[in-house]
Amino acid sequence: ELLGPVVHHLQEALKFVANDTQAEMIKAYIDHFQTGELEAHKESQRKWVKDMGPAVETNIGFIENYRDGFGERAEFEGLVSAVNREQSKKF
Repeated sequence: ELLGPVVHHLQEALKFVANDTQAEMIKAYIDHFQTGELEAHKESQRKWVKDMGPAVETNIGFIENYRDGFGERAEFEGLVSAVNREQSKKF
């Protein structure tokens, strides 16, 4: 329920993917956020690393997990990176 708006926007984002890998990644995000299944999150990450050379790179989810005296905690993170190909050539 809490991630309902995220799922909605991810479903909308499927209209704008650049390739099948990105679509599969977003579908795995949606599955994970709807079910809470860890395997769906892992699948999204497998797709994320296979999306080579995107013009816009994204990642979202409970990425950083930690164990402490109170149990396990996770940080929900999201990133969007836009590539400047001309600047990248200089590196």
